[in-house]
Amino acid sequence: CRRLLARPGFRKKIKAGTQTVMSWRVRLDTKTAAARRWNAPSGRPRRVTTGSLSSVELYALLAGCSVGGTALAKGTRVGKLLSAPVSTMLLGAIVSNTMEFDLTELRSAQGVLVRCSTPLLLMGANLREIVRGARSLLPSFAIGVLGTLFGALLGMISLGGWLKSASGGSSTDIAGLVSALAAKNIGGGMNFVGVTESAGVSSGLVALGLAADNLAAIIYFPLNSFMAGPGTADVEDRGKEVGGLGGFGGQELTRALFVALTVTSVASALSGANAIALASLLSVALATLAPRTLEKVKQPASALAEVFLGLFFASAGLLGGRVTGLEFSALAPVILLLLIVYGVHTIVLVLAGKVLRMTSVATSVVSNALIGGPATAAALARSKGSDPTAAILLGTFGNALATLVALLALLPILKMCTL
Repeated sequence: CRRLLARPGFRKKIKAGTQTVMSWRVRLDTKTAAARRWNAPSGRPRRVTTGSLSSVELYALLAGCSVGGTALAKGTRVGKLLSAPVSTMLLGAIVSNTMEFDLTELRSAQGVLVRCSTPLLLMGANLREIVRGARSLLPSFAIGVLGTLFGALLGMISLGGWLKSASGGSSTDIAGLVSALAAKNIGGGMNFVGVTESAGVSSGLVALGLAADNLAAIIYFPLNSFMAGPGTADVEDRGKEVGGLGGFGGQELTRALFVALTVTSVASALSGANAIALASLLSVALATLAPRTLEKVKQPASALAEVFLGLFFASAGLLGGRVTGLEFSALAPVILLLLIVYGVHTIVLVLAGKVLRMTSVATSVVSNALIGGPATAAALARSKGSDPTAAILLGTFGNALATLVALLALLPILKMCTL
């Protein structure tokens, strides 16, 4: 023993080993205590856990919020103003403030939903078809994209320091969050998740961004509907709804899911952290270069995408809807940032509509396609008595474009602003 103790470095090895064992013991005691607290009876509502990705409770809750949001959108005046996706997020937000959640697996489930729904939704993103079907609205759409990007840049310059100090995030995290919010307001929620994952934004900032965006959506969508002016009663589609439901069964649905998962797998193998962006690019390339190949799976893919997106909107409400426990000092600069983005976007687009001599309905539909996506834009067009085809095409184009624009163009500029 004396000889061993006399060896150089031996005492350090014993000390390091002792520290390792103690750390393991602390972790075990922590997990044991957590398990006891988990199973201990209390007067509070039972803690809802997601368990694993196959948890029946998790997906039953998400599906329930999705069904309830759709019912609100169809059966109530407020639901029609907010649209089905926003109503679904609102229900998720209400649930998240009345029950306790273990959010780790829920975030993982949301990532899976985004990876599955991205190729499914973009199988109808044939750029030739988009140009033909929405040619008259493309100039205003491009101006709206630039307005959103400029609003994000202006917000970063004005509020970057406040965001960093209030949230405690790094400069890279703040740039990633602002880019993700810009992507969300060009495409949709799945673009927000894609950018946050690729940029490595911390989970705390992601929660702040989702909470602020949910609050902003409750204000934006009724205002957007008001700016569109009075409309007629709901009308049936007068054009071909891209990706609408048709005659297909389980085999076609399975084939569409196989194509989507194959695209996602190839993108993950080639790109890793940027898998969602690459999957978007591959899906758009396939839809544009080989439209006949995807023709048989386009409609079932759209149906599956609608299901996955409904679950995703519910998860976004659960993740970003919890306002209890959030510090207003950290949430305030994110809300103000979104007000700048929405304000610049709206002003630029309204001025463009005047110059291009667009109707108020057309201007509002373009804005809605960017801020909300194809589902909310189509709902607005129908409520105003317009053909929703162009709205669906523009919203799909925004989904295809947003992640790439945010990661390749906006994020590098914002990072330079933080230097």
